[in-house]
Amino acid sequence: MKVYELFTELSSENRLGILQTLDEKPMTFTNLIKEVDMNSTEASRQLSRLTEARLIEKKGDGRYYNTLFGKLVLSSISDMNFISEKSEYFLEHDTAPIPLDLLKQIDALSTGEIVKGVYNILNIHEKLGDDIKSYMWYISDDFPRHHLPSIENRLEKGLEIRVILPKYMCSTKPFSAPLSEKNRKKLEIKVLDEIKISVIVSDNFCMLELPGQDGKIDQNTAIFGYDDRFREWCKKLFQYYWAKCYPCTLI
Repeated sequence: MKVYELFTELSSENRLGILQTLDEKPMTFTNLIKEVDMNSTEASRQLSRLTEARLIEKKGDGRYYNTLFGKLVLSSISDMNFISEKSEYFLEHDTAPIPLDLLKQIDALSTGEIVKGVYNILNIHEKLGDDIKSYMWYISDDFPRHHLPSIENRLEKGLEIRVILPKYMCSTKPFSAPLSEKNRKKLEIKVLDEIKISVIVSDNFCMLELPGQDGKIDQNTAIFGYDDRFREWCKKLFQYYWAKCYPCTLI
């Protein structure tokens, strides 16, 4: 099957609805038309098309099932759904800094909340930051100095804090004050030659900022997420960059 032929089959809301319904459980024809709210003539026509495309099959027990191919296709649609629903955001933001394997799982961000306005973003970050219990990982092309007192407090409490900054900031000693020498040694900081993405990962929330059309990180728009899948995706993104960067000793 050619990709354009597959897209043709998926372009029908009715056919897509049947696939999604059968993904939950196999059904007989009678139960299926009740579930998808479709008359028998239309349902028969759509089932024939899906069967011909080998996306579904009817087995000996009289029920329709998604084929293994159909299940794979359906699992790939979730990314497209998310991208389509957030098309206005992705028209203005570049996903190039996201590695390909994570880009293929971008629907992990589907439960996220898009927040606009620097003040609103900082306000949410500060409120959520009070409840961080064990770790905070941070990537940015800059580091807001007003966060330093809270970092000092968290380091005192034993939190693991990792920071990735641009290489040029290493020589500016961004953490020399007000952090004590004892806490500066606890802080794990690495650098990259260039950073085009901003990420915060913690045990209770994550935040993602992508570059806008000008190539600079859009600090006026952020995606906040709170569930395990969103956090795991952001954690992998941070670890991807952490493995690529090198230590900064001039903090």
